[in-house]
Amino acid sequence: MATLERIRNRAGVLVSVVIGLALFAFILGDFITSGGVFFNRSQMEIAEIAGSSISYEEYQARVSENENLQKLFSQQSSLNEQQMLQIREQVWQDLLRANILQPEYKRLGLVIHEDELFDMVQGRNIHPFISQQFGDPQTGEVNKAFLTNFLQNLDRDPSAKAYWLFIENEIQKDRLFNKYLTLVRKGLGVTSLQAKRAVNDRTSKVNFDYAVASYQSISDSLVTVTNSDIKAYYKSHQNDYKQTASRDIEYVVFPILPSESDVNDAEAWIQKALPDFIAASDPAQYVTLNSDSKFDSKYYKASELPENVRAWAFSKPVGSLLEVYRDGDSFKASRLVDVKMMPDSVKARHILIGLRSQSAEEREKAKAKADSIMNVLKRGGSWEQLAAKHSDDPGSKDKGGDLGWFPSGMMVPEFDEASFSSNKGEIKVVETQFGFHVLQVVDRGKEEKKVQIATLERKIVPSSYTTSQVYNKAAAFAGNNRDYDKFATAADQNKYTRRVANNLLQNDRSIAGLEQPRELIRWAFRSKKGDVSDVMQFGDNYVVAALTAVREEGIAPLKQIASDVKVRVIREKKAELLMDKVKKAMSDKTDIYAVAQAIGANVEKAENVSFSSLTLPYAGIEPAVIGVASVSSEGKLAGPIKGNNGVFVLTVTSSVKEEGDANAEKYRIANMYQSRSYYEVFEALKNNAGVVDKRYNFY
Repeated sequence: MATLERIRNRAGVLVSVVIGLALFAFILGDFITSGGVFFNRSQMEIAEIAGSSISYEEYQARVSENENLQKLFSQQSSLNEQQMLQIREQVWQDLLRANILQPEYKRLGLVIHEDELFDMVQGRNIHPFISQQFGDPQTGEVNKAFLTNFLQNLDRDPSAKAYWLFIENEIQKDRLFNKYLTLVRKGLGVTSLQAKRAVNDRTSKVNFDYAVASYQSISDSLVTVTNSDIKAYYKSHQNDYKQTASRDIEYVVFPILPSESDVNDAEAWIQKALPDFIAASDPAQYVTLNSDSKFDSKYYKASELPENVRAWAFSKPVGSLLEVYRDGDSFKASRLVDVKMMPDSVKARHILIGLRSQSAEEREKAKAKADSIMNVLKRGGSWEQLAAKHSDDPGSKDKGGDLGWFPSGMMVPEFDEASFSSNKGEIKVVETQFGFHVLQVVDRGKEEKKVQIATLERKIVPSSYTTSQVYNKAAAFAGNNRDYDKFATAADQNKYTRRVANNLLQNDRSIAGLEQPRELIRWAFRSKKGDVSDVMQFGDNYVVAALTAVREEGIAPLKQIASDVKVRVIREKKAELLMDKVKKAMSDKTDIYAVAQAIGANVEKAENVSFSSLTLPYAGIEPAVIGVASVSSEGKLAGPIKGNNGVFVLTVTSSVKEEGDANAEKYRIANMYQSRSYYEVFEALKNNAGVVDKRYNFY
């Protein structure tokens, strides 16, 4: 475990974030059978990727494997919801890459030879992952002796072996993808003609005057739009209305808050406990056994305490009582445990003897070794030599165990307490969760008076009766209003706030103001428009929701977007009217100011506009107008041009040609292609694979 501890400490982001990105070598695969007597294949399918069906069992097996490895390397017995969410997402990305990229590798004959793997681990081309885990933090050079020793002892440490297989699998996957990406990048090129055109688009600029007949100059009421017009526009512009599946909901929140009775009960509890707290010979232990919050062993200086506690703690003797007071959502009583002169920070060094296991034999062996090292140091032994030879802390072993200066509370409690209670130069052995530390405080900062306080706390929380009362209120609201119209009417009558969550996607996991509302989002995708949910609980809130809008994957139906289509049709009809108006004005006029006067518009100036520009001053995004201006002759009217905000007419007043470097432009475009390829190559393959994501049915 000592060796693994070194790797774990060095792993950093790799272990905590990348842990779920790989691990194909650990997947049980065919061990878990798909389907069952109660479910058919389609019901248990969680995804389809590149024509391959992914079963829930396969996906969950991978999740479970990653979960176990995360626990192993983080030394946690359980993972929270956020960690599990991260693991499930990482497994999903892993499945995508495996099913999409592996066929590409096979088709192209891309493999990792065993000699190549050796070269990445111990040869001349060490992979960055290996350098990160086994490299010297100062030089970056891999400690090959340590690496060799680690590999030779893998069979003696199952945890280290599991981690090594993970690393080995990761570097092979990374190398394969980079081989594939290199092939793609080698096929990306920029021609001289392409570079020349790009330079011209950037360096050729025009100055022009323009006038615009705005669509807003015609009232909507003056335009007649028929159902046939709407249907025709929709039919010819269906690609404009592609959409992903999404839902809109309205919901009412019933917060579970403490009642006045709950406040009184909390105060009565602490008042009843107060005599025992006063009489306790060990107030810290009493707090540990009875308080709603554990005993805080930290020593506080005056500026770190609330005013009422500070005034009491720094004016009373040890053992004094601060009687019951309210602090936010808690009642508290405090006893002064200790007063000391202590520094804010200390400078220390240590030698860590890690534990391979938690067995009594292993602990006794490690303790004996630490005691032996302590005795050698007390007799004048070299910290530098002993730390380099024996310490299992990779961050300090090559610095004589030096930890530098650190403030109180930065280290684990046992180490922190030992550090701040030791005299300067004192050497002692301290046990923590990491093993046995031979510790010496090298220096202490400026000392000041600090206090240690035992605080008995009773939190004000809703009782089961209060909670049931809130639930009954929410249940009555949900039961009596089973469709949206009734839901909305009742909410307004009772002055409940109707909150809104729009455009929820199938795999969304958050709604502002609600704690882990995944089940509500899943409900929205299983329900019909107008349905009202049963009561759901999210954190300290009961929620009742109504489904107000349903949008399915694909082309949005006309009924859903009819109002938007109508707006566009109105604009098209206005454009036709204004195009005729501008044409008529241009038919007998050659001056932009005369045309502007005829159409009731002002003349605006646009300067130094290139073909690659996006916006016009005072007009907004108008690519069609910029395109026409870029190719128009000086002094001649150009138009009418149908733009985004109206119909334009313009006159180019002058052209500007700036200097440009075609070679530099070629280099810039090539770099842009190279940087975009890493992301876009996989996205293109994914889009072509036809991914069907059904995770929302299960999580």
